[in-house]
This record gives sequence, C-alpha cells and structure tokens, in this order.
Amino acid sequence: MVGKDVLCSGEVFTEYTVMAEQQTGRLTKIPIDVRITQAEENLQAGREACKDERMARRIRQLNHHVLHLLGGLIEFKKQILQEVTCCRLFTANYPLLIEHIIREAELYQKMIASLGDGTCESSEQMAETERFWNQIMMEHALFIRGLLDPTEGELIETADSFAGDYQRLLEEARQKDCRAMNGLTRKTLETTKKYRDFKAAGTKGITGCEIRSIILPLLADHVLREANHYLRLLKQKGE
Repeated sequence: MVGKDVLCSGEVFTEYTVMAEQQTGRLTKIPIDVRITQAEENLQAGREACKDERMARRIRQLNHHVLHLLGGLIEFKKQILQEVTCCRLFTANYPLLIEHIIREAELYQKMIASLGDGTCESSEQMAETERFWNQIMMEHALFIRGLLDPTEGELIETADSFAGDYQRLLEEARQKDCRAMNGLTRKTLETTKKYRDFKAAGTKGITGCEIRSIILPLLADHVLREANHYLRLLKQKGE
C-alpha cells in the first residue's frame, strides 16, 4: 500500500511530469508512455498491510523479477562507465553522472531486497541515508551548473552555491557522531526546502522554454522529484 505522504510529496509525479515526458519524447524521438504517470496520478493512498495472500505472493514475484532486472541494469551501467573512463566510448554524460546513477540503482536494489523483512532503520543507517542523499543533491547542483548555458550566470551561481552548501553538510556529517545528527538534519531540511524551490523554478523554466540549457525537461523534473523524496525522508526523520 502507498502512503498518503508519498503520493502528496511530489516524488511520484509533479505538475510538470506529463508535460516533461511529452516534450522529452518529442525532442529525443524516444517514445515515453505518459499513461504510466497518468495512472500514478490516480493512485489511492492506503496504510493497511496486504491481507490477500495471493496478492502478496504476486508482489513478491514482481520484486524478485525487479531484482533480476536491476542486476543486469547495474552491470550495464558499470560497463558503460568502464568504457568511458578507458576512453573507448564517447558520451555526452559526465562520468560522475554515470557513477551517480549506478549508486542510485544500487540503493534501489537494497530497498527492494529489504522489503518485507519488517526491520526499522537504526540511527546509524538513517545517518548514512542522509549522507547518501546529501551527496546526490550536491551532485545534482554540479550537473545543473554544468548543463546551463554560460549566459545563465545567475542560475549557475545559485547552483554552485547549493553544491557548496551540501559539500559543507557532508563535511559536518563526517565530523559528527550519528547520535548527534538531529541538528544537522534540521539544517539539511532547511537547505533542501530552498533547493527544491530552486529546482521547481528551474523545471518550470525549462518546460516553458524560458531557460537556456542542455537539460532535458524530464531530467529537470526527475531531479525535482528526487528533492521532494528527500524532503519527505528528512521530515519523517524529524518526527
């Protein structure tokens, strides 16, 4: 069951997602099925555990299949990274971006594998999750900075500033005991709220053809959804 907090967070879809998918499909000539997002927009929240054993079994089978696919996808990404770093393959993507999506896929793999074990995150695991997402947010800022047109000076400076903010948060986290992370989490929450707003304005500007960049509309929406996801995690941790 999907919680209301997840569906309302903006991590599953935003007001820009369908438009960004349509625009990206038109620009790249890669077909994107917007019906998936439209179906997500109609999801209903629920909190009760699944009591239908048949449904539970189908979900376990689906997760098993997903893990199999993920293993292949992660290996493919690692092969691409190897080819790029050995100068045997050219791509318009930064090598760091490929490393970035490998780490995200590996996190998703861990999440799927842990479903159903009934365990709660320890304080050390929560601190590690925060460090992971601060790294992701910092890298987003670096990518945004590098994909904006050089004429977008103010946006470049803002992205660079956010990269610095998250770099400092990562440095502070390395110096703190995981039991003393609450103050840092509050600081991270405030930074991420501002960063989410920056990403939302950027997504609006890119989908509205008001920002000069080589950022695909769907990539802009993607990093916005990830900021919304991280905000939900931070709020849950603070409760």
